[in-house]
Amino acid sequence: CRAKAAIVAADETETGQRALLNLGHTFGHALEAATGYGDRLIHGEAVAIGSSMAFRLSERLGRCPPGTAARVTAHLAALGLPTNLAGIRPLLPDAKGLLESAIRDNNPVIVLEGEMLYNIKGEVPEGEHIVPIGRAEVKRPGTDVTLICHSKTVTVALKAAEQLAGQGASAEVLDLRSLRPLDEAAILDSVARTNRAVVVEEGWPHCGIGAQVVDVIQRDAFDQLDAPVLRVTQADVPMPYNKQLERLAKPSPERVVAAARRVLYLD
Repeated sequence: CRAKAAIVAADETETGQRALLNLGHTFGHALEAATGYGDRLIHGEAVAIGSSMAFRLSERLGRCPPGTAARVTAHLAALGLPTNLAGIRPLLPDAKGLLESAIRDNNPVIVLEGEMLYNIKGEVPEGEHIVPIGRAEVKRPGTDVTLICHSKTVTVALKAAEQLAGQGASAEVLDLRSLRPLDEAAILDSVARTNRAVVVEEGWPHCGIGAQVVDVIQRDAFDQLDAPVLRVTQADVPMPYNKQLERLAKPSPERVVAAARRVLYLD
């Protein structure tokens, strides 16, 4: 990784093009490379903004699939770490808009592409299509409860919202898209509309991304809440290799529906 970074840096200086570094098959591989380029990313590039170097380390984009895939065990299931690094902008983008913004951004950005989303088809806008970094998107409007999600859990939340609709409950699905900066205004606006929230994430529950979201809600929207905020996360265990156990460890639409029914006092 260190040699690759040096080659790309020289190319940037000569051509003016921006580098896109593939940090590994999953973010777990990137962590294994922490003695190489990963160390520069964590301890160098995030603090290099504004420095007078031959090339600006801050103008770097990395991409890699985060979290779990299919039977890749616990070693490759890391997701939350890049969000904890000050100066790094972790994004969980759509197919095009946020990636274009990340390439143009003058800060170190990590584009975290859920590997299990690669086989999902959808419309991709032609021509230049830029989605601002740090702006969440309402994937489905609703009035009774907000399902806050990102990356692979967007699909989970949308399926849960469909099931809830069949049970007479209207769920709003909010896709965070950018974890840092976090669109706190969108979170608070949605909670103000529904007065209830369930946070869905594929990371572990302890010190997870959802904990940050819950902190924002309880700090700035406490008086708007009609029920405690609940979280649906990956099970607090190393990710199993066995297919059935792996499925049980991940968030599912059924678990999201159960949490939503609890905050709606239906169960």
